[in-house]
Amino acid sequence: MGKQKLFAEINNKKIRYAVFELKDEKDYNLIIKKDSNNIGIKNGSVEDINLATDIVSKDLKEIEKKLDKVFDKINLIINQKEIISTNLTSFKNLNGAKVEKRDLDYILNEGKISISKNEKSNSILHILNSNFYLDKKKREKIPLNIFGDHLGLQMTFVSLPKNNIKNINNLFENNDLIVDRLFCKQLITGVNLTTGKNNLKNFFLLNIDEELSSVSVYENSCLVFFKNFSFGTNSIYRDLSQLCSIKYEDVVSMLKELNFEKKFENDKQYIDRKFFKESEFTKLSLSHIKNIIDARIQEMMNYLFNKNTNIDYFKNRLSHFYIVFENKIFNENFGTIFKNHLNINSEKTIFKQIPLNDLSFYGAAELAFKGWHAEAVPYTNEKKSIFSGVFSRLFK
Repeated sequence: MGKQKLFAEINNKKIRYAVFELKDEKDYNLIIKKDSNNIGIKNGSVEDINLATDIVSKDLKEIEKKLDKVFDKINLIINQKEIISTNLTSFKNLNGAKVEKRDLDYILNEGKISISKNEKSNSILHILNSNFYLDKKKREKIPLNIFGDHLGLQMTFVSLPKNNIKNINNLFENNDLIVDRLFCKQLITGVNLTTGKNNLKNFFLLNIDEELSSVSVYENSCLVFFKNFSFGTNSIYRDLSQLCSIKYEDVVSMLKELNFEKKFENDKQYIDRKFFKESEFTKLSLSHIKNIIDARIQEMMNYLFNKNTNIDYFKNRLSHFYIVFENKIFNENFGTIFKNHLNINSEKTIFKQIPLNDLSFYGAAELAFKGWHAEAVPYTNEKKSIFSGVFSRLFK
């Protein structure tokens, strides 16, 4: 039996579990999965510690019984609206000396200290190295052993409020589990696109979850920016429920079975009576429903991309665009509508919809078992020393 690691992804009111086993130094397998409804967690955050603890306890016992193994550590995938990314570029004068590992160590340390001072209520989850500069020239790789005057490093810091982390740790400590790593979902979703067969370098990534959405920018195979927004596919359900006086459950069945990606030529096509199981029947045209959906999706795309000034610099530089839906109904039936509301040049842009499946689990396993070329400091090393283990990853 190879080395096994336990993972959990905390979503909106749900926890998903996975166990991976390392077969050899180069490969790992997903050996078990479990999805669990958790009424003590909402939008990825712990709201009722007692309820959440009880459910995690039951889930853990079930997983351990199946594998005949007791886990003492867990790796968590989180997606909370309070997670932020901060970009920082720092320099060091070399005065004609050659670049050494300690020079990168110094820049990373200075960057971490600066972020910690400015974000005192946050803890750093990830430090990513996106670009290297030597004498104001961009380098594809770390310019080790090359002489120069000025060394620059562009870094992306991903952080989360300390109290949020304490609540998450507390939940699993109540079940005798130590949180080994905390992974930002936006990061690990993109890890799969930059590693293995995909090997992508420069692209936009949209994560559309049920209550949260985000836009991420990857440059040179590294996450350089992302921003969370407090809306998701559930906002479309709520719009239809409120504006059309339809129960939530009936809205779900309508969107699951009806095709709103096509155009409706007139207002004489109506929603069938069979969809009003929980609601009082109302004569509603398909075009009216589609207009409500289009209006909400347009608003979402404006915030995420079209009118997002934070990513203007990249809009004419990146040609690949990927979108991932947490909700299976939207993944199957609404990808084209979201694409049509993006202000992109279809002739110059490659747009691809990616099924979520276990994308985040495999990204987390990649980081946990193998590490990632761009990540400088894992979260669990903060309490040991600022750069414990940094260069084993940076200078492979």
